[in-house]
Amino acid sequence: MRTILIFGDSNVWGYVGGSGARYPVGVRWPTVAAAQLGREYHVIEDGMCGRTSVYADPLHERRCGVEALDYALISATPLDLLVLMLGTNDLKYAGADRSAQGIDRLIGMAQDVDTRCRTISPVFPNGAKVLVISPIHIGSAIAEYEEWPFICRFGIQESLKFSEYYREVAERRGAYFLDAAQYAEPCREDSEHMTASGHQALGKAAAAKILEIFS
Repeated sequence: MRTILIFGDSNVWGYVGGSGARYPVGVRWPTVAAAQLGREYHVIEDGMCGRTSVYADPLHERRCGVEALDYALISATPLDLLVLMLGTNDLKYAGADRSAQGIDRLIGMAQDVDTRCRTISPVFPNGAKVLVISPIHIGSAIAEYEEWPFICRFGIQESLKFSEYYREVAERRGAYFLDAAQYAEPCREDSEHMTASGHQALGKAAAAKILEIFS
């Protein structure tokens, strides 16, 4: 059995735009991917609303991905694949280029976790594999729902750059890449979170990519 850790933000957690509820198992995309992959794969969901790649939220503690990743990796040991989907919340603080730098740092952490964190058994016994998923685009009505000035002013145009920057980082790091914006759009309710149909489409695309990785 292969074990996969999916580490991300509210679009991994399954946040229902406009309500704050959580999509159930079978709807949110990590569980859709798990169902597609079947019994030979064990998928672990680690999504947190508001999580960034490397930025500390001054209003909410424990939302910084770089501070949480090692714990998540070690807890899920042994792993065959890490899936990273972060960046939307980074746009509260900086542009897509800086978010890509944050993803670059997280990939590096995963790739050398077994050197830095000496545990009883290796985190990646067969070598670290990482799949980077660039986030969906920000919707046109973001300023009506979001209170952070940077994302209100620049979030839409910056989100369009995610795939270009993330693909470059993934290729340079020897990681795999998938563009979520090719499969899902932001909902009308808040311009940030995926619809149920988007979760279904991304889950199926992610499963196909994972099967390709291990083929």
